[in-house]
Amino acid sequence: MKMKITLALTFVLCLALSAFAQDTMKTDDKMSKKMTTDQMIMNQEQMAWKAIQDKRWDDFGKMLADNYQGVYQDGIHDRNFELTGIKNAGISNVVLSDMKVSWIDKKTAVVTAVAKGMGNSPEGKMSDFTSRTVTVWKKSGKNWMIVHHTDIRMK
Repeated sequence: MKMKITLALTFVLCLALSAFAQDTMKTDDKMSKKMTTDQMIMNQEQMAWKAIQDKRWDDFGKMLADNYQGVYQDGIHDRNFELTGIKNAGISNVVLSDMKVSWIDKKTAVVTAVAKGMGNSPEGKMSDFTSRTVTVWKKSGKNWMIVHHTDIRMK
């Protein structure tokens, strides 16, 4: 009788450990998927800045949604105004840091970062800049598009 109880308790313990291990694996899978998705959005952000630096205006333009809005010190930019303005900004040598991704839903992500680089000042002079940036990415079909961007120059 004692042997049967011991075997039964061992069996129940094994079942509990097995369930715990499976639950842990599911959590690990979710974490790795989230990290992969976050990294993909951060890569999109890096590619957008790289397209600007490399003056690949068509590539950058393809990343902007038709209903794009940019909010800056000089006003609110639509897609066309943004494409014209970015060509004159002279942005180069950009390094992004402190990137974070927040999800609004499965098809909408907010990327915040600090951008350091060179660009034209409002007076038209080339100077160093450091900005806090916010970009909203929205999935449209198979592509991720920028629907909103803003940056705040740090002093």
